[in-house]
Amino acid sequence: MDCTRPDAGPLVDRRPRRPSTVEHDLGRRPRQRTGHDLDVARPPPRGLRGGRHRPGRRALAAADGLPRARSSVHPHRVPRITPRGADGGCIRGPVVSAERPGRSSFVSTSTADRWDEGVIVGSGRVGALVWGSPREHVVSISHERFFLPVHPRPLPPPLADVRGAARAALIDGDAARAARIVDDAVAAAGYDRLIWTDPLAPCSELRVRFGDHSFSGYRRAVDLENGAVALHWSDSRAEMRVRAPRGTQSVLVEVRSQVETALELRLGMATDNHADLPGAVDYADHVRAEVDQDPAGPRFSVFSTAPGASDIGSTTTLRLPPGSQIELQRDSVVARFDLRPDEWAALELDVAVSGVEQDPSLDIGDHAALLRASWLDLHSGVSEDVPTEHVLHGAGQDTALLRGLIELAYAAGRYTVIGSTGELPATLQGVWQGTWAPAWSADYTLNGNVQNGGVASLIPTGTPQQIRALIRLLVPHLDDYRVNAKQLFGFRGALLPSRMSSHGLANHFNGDFPHEFWISCGGWILRMLADAVLATGDRDLVDDETWELVLEILHFYEDLVAEGVFAPAYSPENTPAGSATPLSVDPAMDVAVVRDAARAARILAEARGETPPHLEIEPRFRVEQGRLAEWSGAGQPDRLAHRHVSQLYPLWYDTDPAFEAGELRSAAGRLVKDKIAWRAMDPTAPPGNMEMAFGLTQLGLAATALGDADSAEQCVRWLAELHTRPSMTTTHDAGVIFNVDAAGGLPAVVASMLVRSSRDRIDLLPALPATWPGGAVGGLTTRTGLVVERLEWSTTGLQVLLGGEEQSDWVRSQPVRLRLPRPVAVDGQAVREIRLPSGREHRLDLTWA
Repeated sequence: MDCTRPDAGPLVDRRPRRPSTVEHDLGRRPRQRTGHDLDVARPPPRGLRGGRHRPGRRALAAADGLPRARSSVHPHRVPRITPRGADGGCIRGPVVSAERPGRSSFVSTSTADRWDEGVIVGSGRVGALVWGSPREHVVSISHERFFLPVHPRPLPPPLADVRGAARAALIDGDAARAARIVDDAVAAAGYDRLIWTDPLAPCSELRVRFGDHSFSGYRRAVDLENGAVALHWSDSRAEMRVRAPRGTQSVLVEVRSQVETALELRLGMATDNHADLPGAVDYADHVRAEVDQDPAGPRFSVFSTAPGASDIGSTTTLRLPPGSQIELQRDSVVARFDLRPDEWAALELDVAVSGVEQDPSLDIGDHAALLRASWLDLHSGVSEDVPTEHVLHGAGQDTALLRGLIELAYAAGRYTVIGSTGELPATLQGVWQGTWAPAWSADYTLNGNVQNGGVASLIPTGTPQQIRALIRLLVPHLDDYRVNAKQLFGFRGALLPSRMSSHGLANHFNGDFPHEFWISCGGWILRMLADAVLATGDRDLVDDETWELVLEILHFYEDLVAEGVFAPAYSPENTPAGSATPLSVDPAMDVAVVRDAARAARILAEARGETPPHLEIEPRFRVEQGRLAEWSGAGQPDRLAHRHVSQLYPLWYDTDPAFEAGELRSAAGRLVKDKIAWRAMDPTAPPGNMEMAFGLTQLGLAATALGDADSAEQCVRWLAELHTRPSMTTTHDAGVIFNVDAAGGLPAVVASMLVRSSRDRIDLLPALPATWPGGAVGGLTTRTGLVVERLEWSTTGLQVLLGGEEQSDWVRSQPVRLRLPRPVAVDGQAVREIRLPSGREHRLDLTWA
């Protein structure tokens, strides 16, 4: 019985995997597609074909599993695994499949009644959400630069004048008095309401009508590697394909029918005006629509109606097949043409944004090479043809389906992040927008969503150079950050805001959310930049403009540390138990970030051959009821029942030395377990406890640092099962609010479960759950400049291939140690740590002792 099709028997492929010879034990050839594979994977018609690209060595290694060069490790330290019999049929160590690793596609059988249930394609610059049903499919189009200028941009209030008094009140334990001081100063500065960030707006939507008819056999297929969506339905024997070629500002659409069909298209303004978030602002009244005819085709435009910003807008040009009938209506373009049987009709939608600075010529990489840079295979045996609806429904009862879901969520999450990382990084919604009332403006929320969400997986899963998008977002607004530091604190340097889109002024705050006193963003960015430098060895990541930003962040911290305790301060979106205000003293996150900023600065300075400013702060953390406290200052009781867990920052990246052992490490472990227990009490969307996906990322990353595999796996399960839709897009809360945080967070946690590192050590399988007894992963970066090009493990041993580039040699200034999760046999001894010899490539075949 053929078990590779969902309608042909068992949904899980349980055929035995074929072992290879030792000479090929780290290699996998790309799987050859067959005629009954995903239709979208067949060569597309001319209009949808992309150019051929030649990825770099590392991308090729991830794509075909074959090392480009080998250097032997010390023969007395690491024994090779060899066959037991002459026929080579019995291999000690992991069994290696000859199939291509990782997930490259998925299928769904659901229609999508709303934009946020659609499947996605993204070029990095533009995004398309494809939703609807065969009667009318909708392609909602957006652009990474189309932030609608609808909100005022006042300078932050001059709180530096009253900060001393508020600080003294907080240190005296009178938080209410501190809040009154701040509130009065804010009101005196003319702030009478919460000022929102400018929202990411939809550019247009294309409605494709095939006519009113019944349909069956509906199927949505997404080719992750090629960035294409294919829609099929059987009754009218029609199909539709959508693609956004990497780096372009175009969306390509093709339609075909096996019978002659009259097709009607309507290009116009997005019609959705709601969001899952109550109170979200509807911005549809802040634009005007225009329709005109260009030599390239009819055009639909939306422009801002804000005074002084009428030049900011988006224009979508529709290129049609010859002979199309075109009607320009007041606010839309209608086009009609006949589909001839079995002939593809190609459409192209070119998107342009005016009135904002951008660099359309910027090379942002090749989609397929970026996606292939990392992959995950948990030996689930679940076919790619099994509909996501079945996988999601059965994952809670079937461990194979659960592993299959995690494999797919890893691949689809990276697809989402890559598709929405272009000149700029992913927003809360990536590069996708289908409504005029987006949740939280679909902006860059920098107090966790961006770092633990949209960019969380870029560095660890094989695409560290893409962190340049984050730097391109931040560097141009340095003058705004200087204003923030001066107005709010009276300090030198730069204070980055908690939220931003079109500017960098810290003017989004109110009494319930005093973001103006959150100081951790800058140091957090320094850590991410330092990790990218260590992963690649690329000194050019710290160019002159970026180094200027680094120095200004450090100057701000110098002034902050000189004062002593941090106050007024704010731990993201939480309030001490029993307090009437979130204003506080010494949030643990702020202490941890400033400590980490000093370490990151030394790395960045070394990359440039510079000396960083001196910055030093003691580990003033506190333990409360056996848990790591959210506020280091005494008299500020924790509030456990909250979505954030910012105090665990010391464990998310290169572990803070204060947490390597002892009471703080134990207290962090207790906090992880108690937070998970609180989530488990009601794992549903608010008013339940499953709010904010990136809070699970925070817990999962900390759990892996602590070696707590069960807790890490639970976070991954919740991200995959509760925050993922059949379209493999993700949600902010369990099942609601379109949001990419889980798309970036899940791969980051999985990568950390399998590989963690510091500058002189690589930990393999630091938090491997018992439910993953065998598997393989590729393309994980480390802080040693070496890439784990392939790691495969089983119940009998593991194999690893490490590779590095010449430009990263300076990172390995001292020997690199390899730490293992359990002892392996070396020269008749059981060891858990191996010192790697010098060199850029290492291959180790190990058996458990």
